Parts: sequence; C-alpha cells; structure tokens
Amino acid sequence: MNIRKAVITAAGRNQRTLPVQLLIDRDGAEKSVLQILVEEALSAGVEDITVVVAPGDQAPYAKAAGGHAGRLSFIPQEQPLGYGHAVYCARDFVGDTPFLHLVGDHLHVSRDDKSCARQLVEVAQAEDCAVSAVQATRENLLPYYGVVGGRRVPGRKDLYLVETVAEKPTPTEAELRLIVPGLRAGHYLCFFGMHVLTPTVMEILRSKWPMPASVAV
Repeated sequence: MNIRKAVITAAGRNQRTLPVQLLIDRDGAEKSVLQILVEEALSAGVEDITVVVAPGDQAPYAKAAGGHAGRLSFIPQEQPLGYGHAVYCARDFVGDTPFLHLVGDHLHVSRDDKSCARQLVEVAQAEDCAVSAVQATRENLLPYYGVVGGRRVPGRKDLYLVETVAEKPTPTEAELRLIVPGLRAGHYLCFFGMHVLTPTVMEILRSKWPMPASVAV
C-alpha cells in the first residue's frame, strides 16, 4: 500500500475557523492549526494534500497555510451535508489510491519519536488495510466521539480488530457493546481524528451521493 495523498476535512460550519487560528507548536514556533496539520501529513511521506473547505474559505486557508500553500489544493463542499459527504468531495482527488485523512479540528501529539500520522501509515502499509487511530478515553467524554469495540490483535499491544462502531454512544450503550478487553474500567477506544482509508470508502459513500460531489480548484 503506497500512501502519497492526504485529505484534510475542514468545512464544518461550527469548526471552520479553527484551522486558521494561531498556536505555539512543540518546536516553539507560532503556526496556524492548518500548518501543523499539513506538517503532520508531510511527516508521513505524503506528497499531495487537499483541504475540503466551506465555499469562500479557499483564500483565508491558503493564507493560513503560510509556506505550505503551494502544496495544497482546495475543494469546496458546496452544501453542508455532513462529514461523510466532505470526505466524498475528495473522490476525484484520491482516485483509486489509499489516502491519509485528517480532520481539521484535531491536533495530534505523539509520545514516540515518530509522528502519529507516520505511525498510522506504517501500520496501514504493514497490514495492507484501512486503519483508524484511536485513543483510550473516559466514559464521561463519549458524547464527543465515535467509539469502536473490538479485540486486541494477538501479540500486539497497540493494534485492535474493530468489530463494532457507534457514534457518540451513551455510557450504558458503551458498556453493553463497546468494552474492549485489556482497557481500564470505564475507558473506551475513541476515534482520534486520523485515518488511512482505501478507495472502498468512496464506493460506499457513492451509494449515498451518486452524483460527483465537486472538483478541485
């Protein structure tokens, strides 16, 4: 599996200003959230990056990208039809290749020398399949996340086989369907805002939006 493209979804009407905000990065430099996300993708060996934005946000996002602006293309999500549709808007960009997907309202901090994106891409390449990053999360935070249930892959402390997915479950639902053996009591595996997806996801999304979503500009 050769992963050379990345899609950053940032068209959410309630979160669209977050990627242009300035932060102090771990290296002490002031950067926009978008710059940090682009650098996260580049650290994984990605060469081409597109950002799905709300109509009219192309110019401010290009400005926020700073020196990385020349690496980016932008795809407007013409209608606010949700997260899945935002991913589908990048259908023509990714074509028939696997791709790294980052959400625009998450930042990622690795405890390892390798970035989170680099670790995720390496797992996807080794396993030759779609992979999502997850983090152990307390049950009182479940209303903010998608949650997975499953089991640990034998011999791997950090790899799980997903058997169930639920969006923002209640603690009661999570206790019934989403407990993962080996996690601390009251903790569940929640999505981390980062995925490696295969072209199959576009086939699935096409069944909901059969017409082409948009083209890159």
